[in-house]
This record gives sequence, C-alpha cells and structure tokens, in this order.
Amino acid sequence: MKEIYLIDGSSYVYRAFYAMRALNNSKGLPTNAVYILTRMLIKLIKDKAPEHMAFVLDPRGPTHRHEKYEEYKATRQRMPEALSVQFPYILDVVKALGIPIVQIEKWEADDVIAALARKLSDTNKVVIISGDKDLMQLVGGNVVMWDTLKDVLYDPAGVEKKFGVGPEYIADLLAIMGDSSDNIPGIPGIGEKGALELVKTYGHIEDIIKKADTIKPEKLRRSFSENIDKAIMSLELVKLDHDVPVETDMDGMKLKPGDQEELLRLFTELEFKGLMPEAPVQQTAPVREIKIEQGFPEEFKGIAGFYSIAGIGCCLSDGKRAWASFDDTSALRILSDPSAEIIIHDAKEAIVRAGEKGITTKAGFFDVMLAAYCIDAANNSVSLETLASSRLEKMLPSIKDFLGSGKNARHPGLIPDDEKASFLAAHAEALVELKEGLYLDMKKAGVEKLFSEIEMPLTFVLAGMEGLGILVDKSVLAKLSVEITEQISLMENEIYGLAGKTFNINSPMQLGRILFEDLGLPVIKKTKTGASTDSAVLENLAEKHDLPAKILEYRGLFKLKNTYVDTLPEMIDKKTGRVHTKLNQAVTATGRISSSDPNLQNIPIRSAIGRRIREAFIPAEGFTMLSADYSQIELRILAHITKDRALVESFMAGIDIHTRTASEVFGVALNEVTPDMRRYAKTINFGIIYGMGPHKLSVELGIKQSVAKQYIENYLAKYPGVGRYMEEMSETASSTGYVTTLLGRRRSLPEINSRNFSEREGARRMAINTPIQGTAADIIKIAMINIQKRIKTMKSRMILQVHDELLFEAAFNELEELKVMVKHEMENAFPLDVPVIAELGSGGNWAEAH
Repeated sequence: MKEIYLIDGSSYVYRAFYAMRALNNSKGLPTNAVYILTRMLIKLIKDKAPEHMAFVLDPRGPTHRHEKYEEYKATRQRMPEALSVQFPYILDVVKALGIPIVQIEKWEADDVIAALARKLSDTNKVVIISGDKDLMQLVGGNVVMWDTLKDVLYDPAGVEKKFGVGPEYIADLLAIMGDSSDNIPGIPGIGEKGALELVKTYGHIEDIIKKADTIKPEKLRRSFSENIDKAIMSLELVKLDHDVPVETDMDGMKLKPGDQEELLRLFTELEFKGLMPEAPVQQTAPVREIKIEQGFPEEFKGIAGFYSIAGIGCCLSDGKRAWASFDDTSALRILSDPSAEIIIHDAKEAIVRAGEKGITTKAGFFDVMLAAYCIDAANNSVSLETLASSRLEKMLPSIKDFLGSGKNARHPGLIPDDEKASFLAAHAEALVELKEGLYLDMKKAGVEKLFSEIEMPLTFVLAGMEGLGILVDKSVLAKLSVEITEQISLMENEIYGLAGKTFNINSPMQLGRILFEDLGLPVIKKTKTGASTDSAVLENLAEKHDLPAKILEYRGLFKLKNTYVDTLPEMIDKKTGRVHTKLNQAVTATGRISSSDPNLQNIPIRSAIGRRIREAFIPAEGFTMLSADYSQIELRILAHITKDRALVESFMAGIDIHTRTASEVFGVALNEVTPDMRRYAKTINFGIIYGMGPHKLSVELGIKQSVAKQYIENYLAKYPGVGRYMEEMSETASSTGYVTTLLGRRRSLPEINSRNFSEREGARRMAINTPIQGTAADIIKIAMINIQKRIKTMKSRMILQVHDELLFEAAFNELEELKVMVKHEMENAFPLDVPVIAELGSGGNWAEAH
C-alpha cells in the first residue's frame, strides 16, 4: 500500500509558533513558526521519503460551521501579528519543498482531511500529521495519526489509551465536554470525567438521550437532560464532515522535486543558516577537476578542514584544480612548509592533529571559521557547510549526511575513493571561494586586526595548550568519590525526613507531588508536563521550606560527582596520561574562550567540593602550579569605558571597589562598611555590569524589590557615568543593531528593537555587558599571545585558560622568573585609564595555586 501524508497545516502553524521562544532574523522579522515548521517538514521528507503528501489549510473566510452556529470560534483571538507576518514565508517554504497545498473555501482543514482520508484509505495507508484531538475520530482501518512534535503515533488502541474511548466515540466525548478554544458550548456542569463516564456507560449521544432518565448520579442526569439541545448542536460542530467537495486525487498530492534556488533564497532571507545543509534537495557542490593522490604538488595553496573519514581535500587558490589524499601524514606535511598559504576551516584542529604526528606547523593560515566569527561573534552558525550555503549558494553535505546515520550509516572504509575524493575536494574548493568575501566583510566591519593580530595567533597558542593537556590525580578523585557518595546517602535521608516519605529524588514528577501536593507549596511555574521543579523554582521555594534548599544542594553534589569526580579519570588520554580539554575559539557571543570535553570552566571555585576537585589537577614532576588571575578586570574596564570619576578615583587610589560602593550606596564611611554591606555591594557592582534589574537583584540578595530598586538608584546617583554608559549602549545597539568591544569585536543584537519586551530587555542587557566582558576576553587573549612568545624559551608551559585566569606548569627553577614575566604581560596587554592587576599564586595543585 502507498502511504499518503496529510498535514494539518493550520494546526501545525500555531503549534510551531508556540513551540519555541520568539526567534527573529537580523532585520527583526519573527521567524520562530516558519523555522519549526520547516524543520519538521525537512525531517519528514528526509526520514520517510514520501511520494504523496498534502499541506491542508483552513479557508481564509467563514466556514460552514459559522452558518450553523454564529458564535463558533467567536472567543478565539486574532492571529498574533508575529505569526501573521510569517504566514507568507510558511507558504513559500511549503511550495519550495514541493509539497502540494490543499485549501477549499468554506471548509475547515479538519473536514478536508476527513474527506481525503475517506476517499483514499481504501487502497492506501493515510497518515494524518497533527496533534488536534478532533482528528482522532478519523483513526481506524488504514488511517493513523502522527503527532510529530511529540513523536507519538495513534492507532485505535493509542486513541483509547489517551482518551479512555475509541476513535468512534471521540466526537461524542468532545461534544459533551465542549471546547472553549472553538467556543463549542458542550453541556454545562459536565467536564472530562463526567463526559467519559457517560460515553463509556451509554455510548453515542443518541444512545445517551434514549436512556437519559436512567443516568446517575442525579446531578449528572439533570445536567445532561436539561441541555440535550446543546449536546446535539455541539456534536454537529465537532463531528467532521466527510462530504467536502474535494477534487484533489493521488496525482494532485504527488510530492514534487524541491526548488533548490528558492529554498536557498528563503533560508538566506530568513537567516536559517543551520537549515541550509539539511535541505532535502542538497547536492555535493561540483568540483572542476579531482585527482586522487598520496601527496600534494609543490604549488599547492589551499587545504580543507579535517573530517572523521581518513583523508584531506585540497584546492589550488586559483580554483581550477582540486585534490584528495587519504594519507594523513603525507597531507599534513604541507603544514610544515613556511611558504604555504593555507585556507582552512578550524585551523586549530589541523595544528593539533599535525602535532600528534610530530609535524610542526609553519604555514600561513586564513581560517574561514574565525573570519566569520570576527565579522559577528553572535553568529554561531560558522560551519563550513553553512558558510558555503549562505555565501556561495553551494549546498555541501555535512559529514553526518555523507556517512549517514542509523540504518543508513556507512563505514568510512567501505565508501569508494572517488566518492570520498569528491566530498573532500568540494569542501576544499568552497574554502578557496569563501576567502575573498569574508576578507572584504572583515574590512567593512573593521575587524581585520582582530582577526590577524589576535584570533589567528591565538589559534596556535590554544592548539599548543590542547596538545599539552593537564595532569589529573586519579587517587584524589577516587577518594573524593567515596566521600561524596557517603554525603549523598546522608543527604537523601535528610530529604526523606523533610518530605515525610521516600521517593525518587531525581524524578521531577515525584518531587512535584511532594512539594505541591503533600507540602502545599505554591506552584511558581508550569511546563507542558506539570508544575516545574527547576533550580529557579526551588530557589524561590527555599524561603518557605527547608526541602527545596536541600534538593538544590543534593542536585549540585550529584552533578559534580557525575560530571567531574567520576568522569575525569575516564577522560585521561592513555598515551599522554593527561586530560586534553578542547578550547573553543568561535563559540561564545562575547568572544570568551570556552572549554569542552571536559568543560573545566564550570568547576565551582567558591564551593568546598569545587576546590577539592581542583586539588586533583597537579603539575608534572619537577614543576609546580602557577595561577595568574585578573583582579576585578571587568569593573576596571567599566571605569575605563565610562570615565566615571568615582570609579576611576577608587581604582587609582587602590581603594577596594566593593567597599567604596558599599560606602556610597549605604551612606556610611569606608571604615564603617560591614562584611554584609560589602557582599551586597559586590553583587550590585557585578549585577550592574550584567544589566541586572531590581527584581533579579532582590532575588540575589534576598530583599524586597523596592529596596533593591533603591540600591540601584543610589548606585547610579553615585556613579553617574555608569548610568550614561548604559543609556548610550542601549541607543547605539538600537540604531546600529550591534555593539563592539574596545578592540572592535562585534556582536549583533537584532532583538534590541523587538516588540517583545523580554526580548528587547534581554538585548539591552547584552548591549551593556558585551563591551565589558568582550573587552576582558580580548585582553586575556592578547596576554596569552605575548606570554606564549616569551615562554617558548623556557621549560615552563601555559596549560589552561579559565575565564580571567591562566594556569601554568612552572619549572621549579623558573618559578620566580615566570611570575615576573606573566604578571608584566597580563597587566600591560592593553592600556586602561586605571591600573590592571594580576594576582598570582603557586602550589602543588590547582586549588593551592589559586
């Protein structure tokens, strides 16, 4: 039997709109609905490869149900403006994907689907794609319903499991219950439970009417008997009409080939860069000439990124010839040629890989990934496939698509050489073609120096650090694991005592019942599955009961054990005996370096357990750990940028800035500031940098919002330059659509002019924070580059970067020399109007050094 997919387009458009938070392109156009819907359709086409399908829509005007009941859907609000502006794009995407659209005047999509299902299900399997309960009355025979957003398939048994009755009784059940969203009255006083009892006991509405006098209890009987007319009318509205004059047949629902050019145009305009390689019409970009060789000619000038299949693709800079090689070592040797100019995607990965084979990199690089990142740090779609799609209109398959997945997965060794060569060389050719456009865009954005003097040199520094790795003492972690296990066991007993019963602490549903039913605590936030028990909710509830606070403590301990204590020993490289975290250069929107596999930046510094974990990071024999950490670098940058007199004077005089702020905000002398006042002031100082408002500050400090508001007003009155800066950054972002760091790093903020208040405020906070945090990121990068130049002649080595801290393995006989050098380079990396201070410490492990 052939499969026919009928998509309830009208329902899905709304579901897609509400399925994720608002999403806009750089011009402020809402795109969330069209994005979710496009993803669903592409996945459907790729996974199911259907021959026949239709996207069924409601009519533009009134339907035949409005003629029966004037109040039908009268309570339904108009389509939100943010959705209506997306509708033309949705239709364009559906058409470009080759999916036929079916829309019949005066007939709702549900009725059209019902008519098509009846017409076609005798000899075909009909799959209705929807989450609408009304359509479940059609399930049966060769008709099933698939809710793709939840990935649930409903056959008759599935419908009965969900509603308590089979598909044939769904219309009766819904008619008695009524439906407020469609303004279907139903029977007053009878809800879902009563409706289900009536249908299960008596059957269809006409059968219930015949036996109305026997209904029990009395209240249920009276409600039904007095509203039989409403039940009949509601049934007429709910029951789907199979007699729609639909002319569409199998041929009319044949899926057409996708329009690749139109999809590319739409995805470019909507800025769906991540979807471009996923389009079902993708093809490997053509390559002019391919040669399969074990080495490359001397005149070679370009190289592709490295993939999980063995081999490297190359293309000459004139774009006329391309190569592919499956001998990694031979191909990598080009990196040791100082005369080679190499265009690449993610140079660091290549440098690390060459290092593993004993090859020292001396070639010149142009990294297209870093170039795209410098043009806009907020652009997290910098994969080669995405860049080729958006800039060259080439659809390159990703390695995932090339190798396949699931049942269609292919082993690299079984893929023919010519196919691998085409894949590799096509990517190489795209790299060469990308360079010129990216370079011109960097010039327009004024970030050429950022790229050539910071990001490209830093790539080599990070590659060296990744290659070195860091030693981990497994015995320290093993001992800590035993201690934490004991702590968790004790904590579980405390939790059970506070709850009054045992339960699965890691089950949100069971925890929810304890908190909101047994203990009667207020529901703060709801999710699709019920009351939320996330961290923010538990922090709020911790003021009302001891259990939420203990749950938070338990979760934190449990996470640290699973993420670090028990996992780090498994991540030690067998060859080097060290952990090699990946230092990501093009991930964060502020320019900060991030860490992954494992993420060493998330080990908490202030908790006792966090410090214990850091004790496991040790130096090699003959070395000690040296930690160098910037002191209040972001507040010093704030003083420099705002030129605020009080801030600048405090740093110039060496006055503790948190004590000074406490003195100003609370109106006391410096020597009268208490530890609690200073703690409050510290939260205010850093909160201002992150755009924190009164509500967030009140939560952080555990005070009334009105008091928090007064603290902020006091702060801005004493530091007026900060207030001016906040306004200026908001205005700059609003007029230009982006903000920059002191070194020119750019971050786009398209949401700054959004009509959505929360989006707009979020963008405003980023506009305030990014120039400060981003400049701090740039400064430590400059310091790392300068330090690496000088440390090359020493035995000591730089091994890790975490936020504002650098970590070194210092040779015993070089410790004092290294301290002087590191302190000098960190404090003089970039001149500010106030002193930059780096604090250093050393010891037998990371915790001691810090």
